[in-house]
Amino acid sequence: STSGRNLPERQKASNILIVSGKRSATGAPLFVGGPQIGLNYPGLTMEMQLKSPSINVRGITTAPYPGYMLIGRGADFGWTLTSAGIDIVDTYAEQLCGKSKTKYSYKGKCLSMEKVNAGTISKGGKSVKITFYRTVHGPVQGYAKDAKTGKLVALATRRSSRGRETTDLLYNQRLTFGRVKSAADYVQAAQQTPQTFNSFYASKTESAFYTAGAFPLRPAGVNSDLPVNGNGKYEWKGELAASKHAQVVNPD
Repeated sequence: STSGRNLPERQKASNILIVSGKRSATGAPLFVGGPQIGLNYPGLTMEMQLKSPSINVRGITTAPYPGYMLIGRGADFGWTLTSAGIDIVDTYAEQLCGKSKTKYSYKGKCLSMEKVNAGTISKGGKSVKITFYRTVHGPVQGYAKDAKTGKLVALATRRSSRGRETTDLLYNQRLTFGRVKSAADYVQAAQQTPQTFNSFYASKTESAFYTAGAFPLRPAGVNSDLPVNGNGKYEWKGELAASKHAQVVNPD
């Protein structure tokens, strides 16, 4: 499996190969896992070993991780990831109301956008406050004019993983602490992350693949590549069930 959509050619270096134990001379699965990280990102990850009375893994980790391995192997198993590229983000065109750029119509009501204080930055030697507005769908990225009506609309970004980003680490925690004991355990661990990853696993006797992520179920007629009317009639219908994600456990 190779992945590298919308990446420069020099970064398309993700090569994952799993061969079932039924096809190998030793009877054990063969696993080659090439992480999807270009050579121009030397500071993103660090190769290391973590060892303690409860941990024994080796591989690569990254600075934001609290002592968990991102990609690696234990004594008798290994795992890796590639970006899945599944679309979990939509842009909603909020219909403005109340003669204001910070009020919008949603399900028949004129609502005020939430003003968010994002702190300060230093610019030209001065401290500058950073603020942005947010609707029920997410942060407002800008404004545009409706070609049909000529009216101004606010463009808000909705992302299915919003507010759940740190749950991604539950997957890495289970692997780092050796709590994954089987291919089925691995799939259950991968199901915990809302981020879009192709996840690969092999042990002495088993192998598995799972495409993880919080995949929104869009209503009929919605084109995820175009802005969606934010009036409340085109909301997501939940998320794709984990059982319907692309997955393989112990293939022939």
